Amino acid sequence: MRGLSKRTTKLGFKVLRLHYSADPDKDPKNPDGKKWYAEARKGMSEARFNQEYEIHYDALGGQLVFPEFDESAHVVHYSTVEIDPAYWTVWMACDPHPRTAHAFVWLAVNREGEMVVPWSWWPEGERFTVKEYAEKLKIVDNSSLNLRPYYQLMDVAGKSFNATEELSYFDAYRDAGVYFNPAKKNRDLSGYDLINDALKPVPFMIGNEEKMKPRLTILGKCGDNDQLAYQLKNLRFREWKGNVTDKDPPEEPEDKRRHLVDCLSYILLDGPRFVDRQKQPSTFKPIYGSLGY
Repeated sequence: MRGLSKRTTKLGFKVLRLHYSADPDKDPKNPDGKKWYAEARKGMSEARFNQEYEIHYDALGGQLVFPEFDESAHVVHYSTVEIDPAYWTVWMACDPHPRTAHAFVWLAVNREGEMVVPWSWWPEGERFTVKEYAEKLKIVDNSSLNLRPYYQLMDVAGKSFNATEELSYFDAYRDAGVYFNPAKKNRDLSGYDLINDALKPVPFMIGNEEKMKPRLTILGKCGDNDQLAYQLKNLRFREWKGNVTDKDPPEEPEDKRRHLVDCLSYILLDGPRFVDRQKQPSTFKPIYGSLGY
């Protein structure tokens, strides 16, 4: 049967492999198949598509996690963007860890869905208490950067990590006056796929001329954004070792310096969007209707 193959593992297990070519409606040579193929490729790198759909077990080994990233296109000068709260909504995410510095990323999104990382912070090699982290976050909130977040996320693992014997990181930050919501899990590295998709250039119009630019950019020289750019540029999947057909693919980035990237993935998993604060319904409800208060 076309598209169906089998292999035998070294332990003697028979494994059937079903390729999409077994379905005539998914044949890229016909109109329906061409449409399906284009949809299936969206948001996936070449290596990931080859692994998931072409059944190439070693496709990700040693490959860049973010092949779409290009410093010349994605890192822009800080003077090119002004984060005015009237036109941008800010998301912030935290990646806490009991043994290394906590990481933080701020992302702003406008009405057109353009996203920019104006600031990030990862004090590598330094250790702070949660109270000290919180104090520094409040300094950013109250600065002239206009980065007061509309929504704040934290890796859900912060519920199992203990800031103290009694408190999780969620509780400890809350007690310090910083409130985080649990981020969605980066299952199957879906958050990384969203980053790659946002890095891809898309068309936009300037007058009658069509140009291309990515939806996601990073302001260079701001906070630890250069470190974020380094992580996006250099992060790779682990190399294969041994008989690759007898084990599952190592879908784990090899470099542990990915805390800022993880923060960015938590934000994109949440579907960041522009929120017009001026049009937000008022939550004020007068106790005495006739008096208005």
